[in-house]
Amino acid sequence: MAGIKEKIMKEVEKIPKNKIAQLYDVVHLFRVEVGSPKKAPNDMCIEAKKFFGIWKDITPEENAVLEEIQARRKRTYRTRIL
Repeated sequence: MAGIKEKIMKEVEKIPKNKIAQLYDVVHLFRVEVGSPKKAPNDMCIEAKKFFGIWKDITPEENAVLEEIQARRKRTYRTRIL
């Protein structure tokens, strides 16, 4: 493990000073992502259920806006990227 850390440190030393802040952002986000527990599918389902029925009283004007957004997305993206 120490060997890998040493290799990383040597590579970091070669990074131009004006790019160090960007490197920090990448490393920090990676560390946070690795350290944060993923939500279980059941937890995500419970959160999604909070929004059920939210659109039941939508007006025709609001519905037209949503349909236009959906049509634009279909024209822009061939497949949905998650």
